[in-house]
Amino acid sequence: MAKLPQADIDFDGIRIACVGDSLTYGTTLLKRKRDCYPSRLQRILADDFNVLNLGFPGHTVNPYCDKYWAKEDVVNLLESYAPDYIVFMLGTNDSREHNWTDSKTFEKEYRRLLNFFQSFSHKPCIIAMTCPQVFWDKKLLDINLDILEEIVSIQKKVLGELDIPYIDIHELTKSREDLYAPDLVHFNPKGAKFIAFNVYYKIIEDLRIKHKKLKDKMKKKKINCVK
Repeated sequence: MAKLPQADIDFDGIRIACVGDSLTYGTTLLKRKRDCYPSRLQRILADDFNVLNLGFPGHTVNPYCDKYWAKEDVVNLLESYAPDYIVFMLGTNDSREHNWTDSKTFEKEYRRLLNFFQSFSHKPCIIAMTCPQVFWDKKLLDINLDILEEIVSIQKKVLGELDIPYIDIHELTKSREDLYAPDLVHFNPKGAKFIAFNVYYKIIEDLRIKHKKLKDKMKKKKINCVK
């Protein structure tokens, strides 16, 4: 596992935890710390937000794999950080043939991980992403594209049932090889920027909805006080 990042738990603004694998970590990016999508998201959102990169290369949803994302030290860090938003993009490594068990196991563990995030006492907003497309040379990785499609179908099903908002990155990256590094699996700087802006729009949309609800609540309270 990559070294755990430092979480600024004293930050007073809005905290965002980006949960994922090498696509979140920024593998293949020459200036990874600057160009990975969580760093780009931080720059777009600016100073009132704090973005934590919890992407770990090779990690999976499936706990029976060697590199399971939700290990105790990572979970402890996430809970102590107490994010207002959890941005969740995980599952591509589960489509690798040496990691894949079966669809039933993936669905169970994907649902379990999301339920775990929903159980946090501070009730973070979860924004999920489906797995991006892969345009790869099979000599490099044992990703099975049929399994990847099955995983994306499961993700949409579970996210719909749990009423979790999501960005269909799988659909958005169709025929978008221009967003990928030479390995055709990971994002180039343009691709990382593309992901960051999609997440940004989703977060801003959620904040606007919450702001409107708060204004409506305050307006109703004011009317009741007058009565």
